[in-house]
Amino acid sequence: MLSILKNARMPLFLHRKSNHIFTVWQHLVLLTIRQYEGKSYRMFTEWLLVEVYYLRMFLNLSRIIPHFTTLQKFTDRITGTILESIISSFILLTTIKQIFFGIDSSGFKPSHAPQYYTERSRLRKKWIIKLSVGDDDMLKQIICTIKIRRAPKRHDNIDFQPIITRTSEIRPLSIAVYVTRAMTVKRIMY
Repeated sequence: MLSILKNARMPLFLHRKSNHIFTVWQHLVLLTIRQYEGKSYRMFTEWLLVEVYYLRMFLNLSRIIPHFTTLQKFTDRITGTILESIISSFILLTTIKQIFFGIDSSGFKPSHAPQYYTERSRLRKKWIIKLSVGDDDMLKQIICTIKIRRAPKRHDNIDFQPIITRTSEIRPLSIAVYVTRAMTVKRIMY
């Protein structure tokens, strides 16, 4: 993860007036390990305090360990451009020469309110959060590009061209595949 952050030229701090207690690199490495371990934020900080002495020494966290709310707030501050630069530097460090590319999208509700209540009270329009993911090398299933947008229910074809363009800037594409609603597979040769 540290070589990926170095290759992405990620700054140590997001803003020059930040408090400079923990670096962006420390936060991103800790969040990656938390995701890998499958722990909640609170459990992860307790685990870090009790069990992982050498990791704390490696990340220079010998005196202070970040509070679980610090990690949660940093997760909220991560932008799509930061994620894209990390993902693209990861793809550049792999040995993949050409990409067999596939695209898929999923929709998520922006809140936990029941659908019946929101329709009945007419509080909100039917907005969803759309996550479009471009998979690099379909056999290895490495995520190469993401696009997150908040939009009404619309088809995924809107996101196809920007995702293809971003991915082709990282590595040359050999074949691009996407599945339409009618479950027909469309291939584009490059």
